[in-house]
Amino acid sequence: MGKTLDRFLREAEVLEATSLARSTLWREVKAERFPPPVPITAGRVGWRASEVAHWQQNPTKWKPQGAA
Repeated sequence: MGKTLDRFLREAEVLEATSLARSTLWREVKAERFPPPVPITAGRVGWRASEVAHWQQNPTKWKPQGAA
């Protein structure tokens, strides 16, 4: 059957779920140590809940999908 839809998390939800500070979140995204946000509409981004959950399983060893 069809694929399950992924939920998009807002920045505040990501910060609450991860306990990261806002500046740390964006520093980790820039360094490619945290999943990047996905553009949803002009001026609005969100994080895929599945990617955040994957990062939470092992934050120090997380790699972007497709990375070796």
